[in-house]
Amino acid sequence: MATQEQRRELAQFIRSRRERRKPEAAGLPVVGHRRTPGLRREEVATLAGLSITWYTWLEQAREMRVSRQVLGSLATALGLDPVERDHLFRLAGEVPPSDAPSRPELPKQYELLLTHLNPNPAFIVNRRFDILAWNQGCELLYGDLNALPLERRNVLWLTFTSPDVRAMSQNWEEEASHTLALFRTQVGERILDPDVVELLDALEESSPDFVRLWQLKELAPFVPKPRTVNHPRLGVIELEYIKMHVADDDKTLVSYLVKPGSDLEQRLGELLRERAD
Repeated sequence: MATQEQRRELAQFIRSRRERRKPEAAGLPVVGHRRTPGLRREEVATLAGLSITWYTWLEQAREMRVSRQVLGSLATALGLDPVERDHLFRLAGEVPPSDAPSRPELPKQYELLLTHLNPNPAFIVNRRFDILAWNQGCELLYGDLNALPLERRNVLWLTFTSPDVRAMSQNWEEEASHTLALFRTQVGERILDPDVVELLDALEESSPDFVRLWQLKELAPFVPKPRTVNHPRLGVIELEYIKMHVADDDKTLVSYLVKPGSDLEQRLGELLRERAD
């Protein structure tokens, strides 16, 4: 439930967007001179399928419950973009809807960054831990990701269902539990989003270990630290595990770094050249 301060902010926000919305942009006829800038209250109410009284109370910041359906209708009537729509939902005390495509196209600059990080394994994930883009070094840990269906290019899915990925963990139980704790912390209030629920349901059906560890409901902040990997070609190696959030986005850059000029960097590079050949 929204607080009084949130209700005031909500009232001011929707009024500002109502006054900004041009009638012709909302599909309304423009006849003669309009004294009111933007849309009238009754016009927004009609477009959103609300009573004029109810909508007026909303702009007056009265204490009332606004459903997600009404918020969605208001967002459409006011012509809000995705950022404004999410802001509207948060002001009303609701979790913003998730309607972004599961595999959005990433800016080319991100892929360029991943290429420059070779031979260090690096990839970009979204809040659901889907692997959206990766470099050649990443395939030294996760194999040929292009060979997997889109919905299976996911860190949790690989952690709990891939025998090869599991075999590279020095302590799989500890690492899997920590990965779930990071996931639960990062996904936060959006844990009930349909696409997240779909992933969790699929994991429950596929992995008893996931069911057991997920029930612990662990949370954990991310702390950069070394990770020991039992690589099938390189043997036991140590990588620096880091994560960096992409500004103004739900995506995260994940990388396993080695010391520049080290023997391990050279060996990783040799493996990449071998794969390319």
